[in-house]
Amino acid sequence: MISETDVMQIIVYAGNAKSLAMNAIKEAKSGEISGAKKMLEESKSNLKIAHQYHTDILQTFANNPEEVANMFLTHAQDHMMAAITATDFAKEFIDLHEAMQEMRILIKQNA
Repeated sequence: MISETDVMQIIVYAGNAKSLAMNAIKEAKSGEISGAKKMLEESKSNLKIAHQYHTDILQTFANNPEEVANMFLTHAQDHMMAAITATDFAKEFIDLHEAMQEMRILIKQNA
């Protein structure tokens, strides 16, 4: 049987991952690339934990065809997908802000 506690862990860790990813974007935007990268790694770490809980639940379904899914699990999966998307975008934004910062430095050096 699928534990509501396990489902809640997906929501908690995915929520943490999404928040960290969004904060990483803000850090990068303010020029704190190193801090942004650390937050992104922490985001990925939280996402990995959420994904492990999700995998365990999927294995429960695979081993028990009679197991019933519910809206709470669907909600948790939605949180996880949003966190994955936020983390993917955060990496791209951090890379973009880092490149812009490097360009600003080069422009100042050549001025």
